[in-house]
Amino acid sequence: MTSFDIPEALVRAEIDEAALRDNAAALASQLAPARLKCVVKANAYGHGVDIVAPALFAAGRREFCVATIPEALELRSLLGPEAEILAWLYGPTTDLDEAVRAGIELGVSTVASLDRLAAAAQRTGTTARLHLKIDTGLGRNGLAPDALVRAFEWLRRAAEDGCPDIRVVGIMSHFAVADEPERPETAAQSAVFSSAHGQLRAVLDAADGRLGDSEALDVHIANSPGALTLGPCPGTSARVGLALYGLSPLEGTDSEALGLRPALRLLSTVINLKDIPAGHGASYGLTFTAATDTRFALVPGGYGDGLPRAASNRAEVAIRGRRYPVVGRIAMDQMIIDIGAGNEDVAIGDEVVIFGPGGPSAAEWGIWADTINYEIVTQLSARVHRCVRNDGTDVTEGGGR
Repeated sequence: MTSFDIPEALVRAEIDEAALRDNAAALASQLAPARLKCVVKANAYGHGVDIVAPALFAAGRREFCVATIPEALELRSLLGPEAEILAWLYGPTTDLDEAVRAGIELGVSTVASLDRLAAAAQRTGTTARLHLKIDTGLGRNGLAPDALVRAFEWLRRAAEDGCPDIRVVGIMSHFAVADEPERPETAAQSAVFSSAHGQLRAVLDAADGRLGDSEALDVHIANSPGALTLGPCPGTSARVGLALYGLSPLEGTDSEALGLRPALRLLSTVINLKDIPAGHGASYGLTFTAATDTRFALVPGGYGDGLPRAASNRAEVAIRGRRYPVVGRIAMDQMIIDIGAGNEDVAIGDEVVIFGPGGPSAAEWGIWADTINYEIVTQLSARVHRCVRNDGTDVTEGGGR
């Protein structure tokens, strides 16, 4: 029986820093000579950026990626000036000054963003460092072919005008189906990306170094699936998110097969037990009715904590190493577990592994909720208390996010 150190932490996520370090080391080795960029967007995929980023930084990782500028600025405050931080998602009215001043490298997906970055650099007296983002087929953000031509024209004019405030330090894109290695679109995207890279190099060379060094460009298109399925890794670096946390981005392939360890265990505790007669219902809507006499265990954890309601009557949890079904609808704060009639093996106060080592996987919860493991971990709410597990036994407090 395990009790929580923090009485109010009814649902908590334990983060294994050793697993994070080991995953990063394994991925970096596999990617070499390309470099590992650690993606810590969306609160480090739900794991807690204030735990994950410092742990990776302490392990020697220096390259980090997030999506938004607020995420980037938070990361800068956590890690200090030595971290290289890239962000790429911002709107047409987003204030870029603070990001430029903080040395955040920014992805550029529109020609208008070049104007805005140049203006921010001039206002702040800081050189803006940018990565041209190319739409090679995913159809999301990024410079489409006509916009790319105009971006190159903008850069040529900037070089002619002696613009000293812009440095092109990278070129980037994003694979769409690298998790399905047999599909031809990945090779097609790579070809488009390679062509754009060549054109950018020519533009920079013609500018005689005024806008950046073509030989030193950071070239990155691979995500977790690309990093794991393509060899050698294309480009000079890869932006790795899900795999960094020990979760598999490949359908039909688990973490162990990839040499990775899940870094997160989502835990709760049994807070009530009751004997239920045959015919008794469970939770809202009474979507489950006990066919025989049984015993219910009440476990904190619901969609208010980020658990998917769609997994109702399908999910399982583990108590003392044994799996039990979730019955009835998952509510905002709690769920009902059917442990079977006369079960004396489960007691109030017992630890419940909702997912992670020792229980079901995030991927299984994804199947039960008709979604993917990415969504299962990233939707964990702020109410879930994050803490650090270093060696599988000792738990210390993290930042609490």
